[in-house]
Amino acid sequence: MAMIGNLRPASDAEIARLLANPEEITRFLYGSDANGRDGVVLNRAWHAIHFVLNGSRLGGEEPLNFLVDQGTPVGEVDVGYGPARVLTSEQVRRLAAALGQIEPDHVAQRVDLKRFDDEAIYPGNWQRNGYDAEYVVSHYREMRELIGRAAEHGEGLVLYIN
Repeated sequence: MAMIGNLRPASDAEIARLLANPEEITRFLYGSDANGRDGVVLNRAWHAIHFVLNGSRLGGEEPLNFLVDQGTPVGEVDVGYGPARVLTSEQVRRLAAALGQIEPDHVAQRVDLKRFDDEAIYPGNWQRNGYDAEYVVSHYREMRELIGRAAEHGEGLVLYIN
């Protein structure tokens, strides 16, 4: 089963409610009111995006390490592959400012499929499975736009892998 990265904007009030009542996260992410919400599905590109932003499989500097290291877990409710994590609107503003400095063309220049394979960047076998730089860049572009919109609207983010 694939590990699919997802981002969904949420108000700080929604985030506070979810942190206080973690059992509501499943309904927030998958319930009927989830349809029509803004969001982005990073598919399998989430780890490659983290790698090109940080130069490492795990870790990195805030705010660019948000895909694997940042955020407050929403309790211990497993939403696919562990708990969802949340970033506040302030964290999203800082993230949007940092991503605003990294154009999609710069991301394309950092994509190295052989290195992804050598570093065991999920999902692995980048070269053999026919992934290319555009796969990573197109998902980065969508993610960057979503985070920019969330920052403009004063929203935080829910990050999760399912």
